[in-house]
Amino acid sequence: MIAAVAAQVPDTLAAYRDGIAESPGGPGALPPGALRDPDVFDATLAAFGAGFGADFQSADPRVRVSYWSQFYLAALATPALTALVRLGRPLPLAFDAVSLELDAAGRPCRFRLPADGSGCAACPAPGLTGLVEAHLRPFVELCHARCGIAPRILWGNAAVILDYVARELGTPPGGGAGAGAACASICDDVAACLGWRAGPGCARSPLAQALCPGASGCRRRRVCCLRHRLPGVPSCGALCPVACAAQR
Repeated sequence: MIAAVAAQVPDTLAAYRDGIAESPGGPGALPPGALRDPDVFDATLAAFGAGFGADFQSADPRVRVSYWSQFYLAALATPALTALVRLGRPLPLAFDAVSLELDAAGRPCRFRLPADGSGCAACPAPGLTGLVEAHLRPFVELCHARCGIAPRILWGNAAVILDYVARELGTPPGGGAGAGAACASICDDVAACLGWRAGPGCARSPLAQALCPGASGCRRRRVCCLRHRLPGVPSCGALCPVACAAQR
């Protein structure tokens, strides 16, 4: 883990407190770009589904990829947004510059940063916009190319997770005016990207377009993540547009 970032992660997000670490990692660390190889992609998905049983493994690959991506995105979003919102700085997380580690169940659990900081080289903009362009967009494009999953499903997964993490982070704890000023522009960018307020940034953001206000005040998906099609996997509850439509 990166101690300065981990120390700022609230207890409600503790499951992914060490989702980012420095150094290239062990032999099991996988460059995300390697997933462009169909064999590597399929093997990674098979390892993830091994603990769920045969019915899960035989489900539509698009459904399995959507569920797998939720673990990937949670490991990425928690430390990335913590660094932005609490410390006022981005992490070098360009898609082709980091390595991905899986846990014993085959779930994405940690990203390893390049020691030389080269992961920021491809970031076209600061803040959450930089993460969208340098990492999330290539990730969405890769998954779409490998299994045909609709990009809007993956943007919805990313939006729900980032929205939740950003709300849990809130303002810098005990930071005072100085800490607030240090991340003011980045926090503005996060708010615009997630559609918390109207404006040009919101209009262009695939994250903002993925969510809409629910009747309870929560922000729910516009497009279903498909997880209800997986045996033994619970639905996403109030966030689910299918469940909301059924209630209406």
